[in-house]
Amino acid sequence: MKATDALAALKAHLANHGFGDVEVNMSGGYDPTSTSADSALIKAQVATYKQFGIDPLLWPRNAGSYPGYVFTGEPLKLAAGHFGLGHGSGAHAPDEYYVIESANPKVQNFDGVVMSFVQYLYELAK
Repeated sequence: MKATDALAALKAHLANHGFGDVEVNMSGGYDPTSTSADSALIKAQVATYKQFGIDPLLWPRNAGSYPGYVFTGEPLKLAAGHFGLGHGSGAHAPDEYYVIESANPKVQNFDGVVMSFVQYLYELAK
């Protein structure tokens, strides 16, 4: 869904329900971003996860927000994806963290997180 389409749908919905006199001003928002699972970037991420014993799930759409379309859309058309083997919590809140020592083999400790990014870069360079 594109930002301008969402705005138009909201205005139409309001008008259809008798609130056409309500003025809606969009003060922010941006279009979605998407990267093919066949891209070298995503393949490198999947390969790295598997090397660490994790069979990842690929989510075509994920909740959250960042203006990734600036990079994945025209004119750049770059691949983008989220990667990490640490365990964060809180979605940008003060209680986000990396585990220093992990008891779960699928959650890397701080050293493992660093090494996973090194391995990811090696995979990407292939």
